[in-house]
Amino acid sequence: MSALGSLRHRLVHETPVETPDGLGGVTIAFIAVDALWGAIETRAAPAEIADRPGAVLTHAVTVRAPATLQPGDRLRLGARRFLVEAVRDPDNRGRFLLCDCREETP
Repeated sequence: MSALGSLRHRLVHETPVETPDGLGGVTIAFIAVDALWGAIETRAAPAEIADRPGAVLTHAVTVRAPATLQPGDRLRLGARRFLVEAVRDPDNRGRFLLCDCREETP
């Protein structure tokens, strides 16, 4: 949580919306909900890629609470997109939310 003082990235909070595709399935699109200031900390998570050990870049994104973020939502910073995988209150004081995110590739 060392990044709390540097909420310097203006992020767009997006939530998924499902629309029937007419063939029994759905199309998922993301719509903007609000804008948040956040801190982004890059992390590496161990992963197995093509049966070889490696790492996948993940990110810890801190925003001010109360934000309505939940798993499955997305944060956008310019062309970069971060899929929210988990959300928690890091110190149980209701001031900040810490989101575990995975960066989506275009």
